[in-house]
Amino acid sequence: MPVTDKDIIIKRSHDRSKSFGIDPNRQFPKHIIEGLEFQHQLEENKELLDIADPIISQLLATVEKNGFVIVLTDSEAGILKIVGGKETLKAAGDLNMVEGASMSEKSIGTNAMGTAISENASVQITAKEHFISAYHQWTCSAAPIHYNNKIIGTLNLTGKAENVHPHTLGLVMAAVSAIENKLVNNQILHELYASRQYAWAMMNNLAYGVFAIDLNDEIKWVNDSACRIINVRRKKLLDKAISEILPEWMKIKRIVLHDLSFLDQESYFGLSEIQENFLFNTYLIKNDEQEILGFLVTFRPLSRMLNLVKKYSGLHAYYTFNDIIARSPQTIKIIKYAQKVSNSPSTILITGESGTGKEVFAQAMHNASERHDSAFVAVNCGAISPTLIESEMFGYEEGAFTGARKGGCPGKFELADGGTIFLDEIGEMPIDMQVKLLRVLQEGTITRVGSQESKKIDVRVIAATNKDLEKEVDKGEFRLDLFYRLNVIPIHIPALRERKEDIIPLARNFMASKGEKLNKPIPEFTKAIEEKILNYPWHGNVRELENYIEKLVNLGDSIDFIDISDNEKQQPSAEISVKKELKSLDLVEKETIIFTINELDGNISQVAKSLGIGRNTLYSKLKKYNIKI
Repeated sequence: MPVTDKDIIIKRSHDRSKSFGIDPNRQFPKHIIEGLEFQHQLEENKELLDIADPIISQLLATVEKNGFVIVLTDSEAGILKIVGGKETLKAAGDLNMVEGASMSEKSIGTNAMGTAISENASVQITAKEHFISAYHQWTCSAAPIHYNNKIIGTLNLTGKAENVHPHTLGLVMAAVSAIENKLVNNQILHELYASRQYAWAMMNNLAYGVFAIDLNDEIKWVNDSACRIINVRRKKLLDKAISEILPEWMKIKRIVLHDLSFLDQESYFGLSEIQENFLFNTYLIKNDEQEILGFLVTFRPLSRMLNLVKKYSGLHAYYTFNDIIARSPQTIKIIKYAQKVSNSPSTILITGESGTGKEVFAQAMHNASERHDSAFVAVNCGAISPTLIESEMFGYEEGAFTGARKGGCPGKFELADGGTIFLDEIGEMPIDMQVKLLRVLQEGTITRVGSQESKKIDVRVIAATNKDLEKEVDKGEFRLDLFYRLNVIPIHIPALRERKEDIIPLARNFMASKGEKLNKPIPEFTKAIEEKILNYPWHGNVRELENYIEKLVNLGDSIDFIDISDNEKQQPSAEISVKKELKSLDLVEKETIIFTINELDGNISQVAKSLGIGRNTLYSKLKKYNIKI
């Protein structure tokens, strides 16, 4: 007779059984576990038992009448479960073929369960093919059970040898296939459940709200963040028409249905208890066939985005009162006064010549206030075109004017909400804009250009000017009511020449910082140069002193050879002109503009920058004084 695969398997198994030193005449398995150890074995194989149980029950109904028993083992051929006909069960029990017994080849030699595991193959062992003679009465058919490419057990049918039939092995293999499929399905279900839990956790902990909308415009799903943001319970939102809480929904829907993007667009909820606006994104939900199933809407408060803008766009104050160098009694007194009023919500007006440090004081007051964690927004009112100043200050809506950004843009007051806005050169603000600023100060609301809706804001205003606003009022250049509204808490910073005790400490401080910044040695600070610095009028004040010290550090180790009068030549001064002959302020301003134009070869941008004013302000002064370029 030709040698079959089964013959080869049995021969290899017999060879292994002999090598294990098993006595063919022995009747019982070598290893049987009981009690707690067996309970632990059952716990380790709980999933296999739970899945195999119903399949074993179905198989038992087919084979029990023929006297067969069904045996389920673990990956080491340890019996986990044995059920079947009473006679066969008793006969098996007499041979200690019971739950907890090991049916491995090491325990009882060649047998269907142990050999199926050793050979990783389905096998039928009958009569004398068993290594131990006590099992010659049986026919056994077993197949290994696989999960994740590993053997986790076997399923076996055992009956009397005379009932051997090839179909028996077929039944076992079919049952094992059903068990393996169920194991895989369970794994998939578990993974799907885990994925759903992950997705659910992720969606509910997003920083923005999410709505899923069906084609009937009803809300079908809501994440936890959405409920928190708009403070509405989920059950009150589900199956509700989205248009009931989002008035602009039909407009949004039309946009996305026309394949246009609706990303980071500002809108609002029609809920009386919610006053702020939100940034919305809307997407189509499609299936694999690109059929539209509904809409996904996400939203987050506009204020949160503005806070991010403030955080990362430099809208914060750097200086504190500790950064202000003060030795003179005047400056020390001003610092104490400024510290005292720092936390006041009242409007503050800082006056003083250009370069005295008005913005440094403004920043220090902001950082000393309860608003220090919010934005500090500085605006140079003289550097903004009169045609753009309203949109810069108050923002604008989409389509408000040609070139308006899609979705609109918040203004400086909105960016400063909760913090401080510093209005530098307030005396340069156009008269028509002064009216609108006054209304903001009175009502605490702003209206974007192109919008009819006003928005409540909480902004502390600090204004600054180097002009005498009372004289500007007399000339009709500044509104009296705005002056009174700004001048609630006045702070005047004296010129540097009026507080000479501050000059040398400031110079030494600048010397050290510039040396570090420029990576240069600090020049010797002689008595002679101290005398020169103290006696120089410093018409550009602290800013001029700082620039002069930087020049000294750049030029070398010794500063005796640098004549401080060089600085005087570079900057025409109204005060020097006054000493020579009395002139009106207008004449001094005109002469200064003409001098600067000649020095800078008529470069308007450089002239405006040098004079510390905006281009439009410069053009208006050229027209006023009839200066031709």
